[in-house]
Amino acid sequence: MTINDCLQKLLWAVCVVLPLTIGLPDRAASETYFKFTAVEGMRHNMEGLRLLREVYAAIGVEFSVLYLTPNRSIQEVESGAADGELLRIRQVGHHFTEIVRVEIPVISLPIYAYTNDPQLAGLALDEMGRYRVGYVDGALFAQRMTAKLPDVTPVESPDILFKMLELDRLDIVIAAENPGDTVMQAVGNGRIYKGSKQLRSVEFYHYLNRRHRALVPRIEWILAELKEGRTLVTHSMER
Repeated sequence: MTINDCLQKLLWAVCVVLPLTIGLPDRAASETYFKFTAVEGMRHNMEGLRLLREVYAAIGVEFSVLYLTPNRSIQEVESGAADGELLRIRQVGHHFTEIVRVEIPVISLPIYAYTNDPQLAGLALDEMGRYRVGYVDGALFAQRMTAKLPDVTPVESPDILFKMLELDRLDIVIAAENPGDTVMQAVGNGRIYKGSKQLRSVEFYHYLNRRHRALVPRIEWILAELKEGRTLVTHSMER
């Protein structure tokens, strides 16, 4: 091939191929996709998920959610294997170095006791010392709430927790209203009763791996805009 032939091919590439390439949409630039984790109990809550989808749509990001055990869910974000965790309580952020918290809470959840004995449905937390109490392992809010009770059992998942209650292996379980209400209906067979009073309310926050910290101010601003003029959304979800 002569030098002239090479020059002609180069000129053809510059004049024809390059403009076509420039005209093609850049998938990496035009579409950003995140992988979030969430604890298994959050699967039943749609309000927090809907609100965060609105937030991320506003900044051009789509995301998927992988439901895991509480400990594994946050560790995936800490290690960088996931981009963020959907929702978790504020105190979680104090125990990890590679995650950043969006400082505006996404939702606030009511926490209830559930029992297999209707006579226990009205107990306050400080009246549960004589009973076997359970919660989902990794739910820091429940761990803190039950810290002074003598007989407390952390359990792997909401389903197992409520099954143990149905089988009389626990007397009381502590859970957010959802999945509490949902699981109670699914596995309780009419033998589980919801407490008559809310024990407390817990705010839940969105977390990101530190590599996305530049997004936090934008996410906070959008969250504030979406919630302007209304009180904090109060729906139900575990942890």
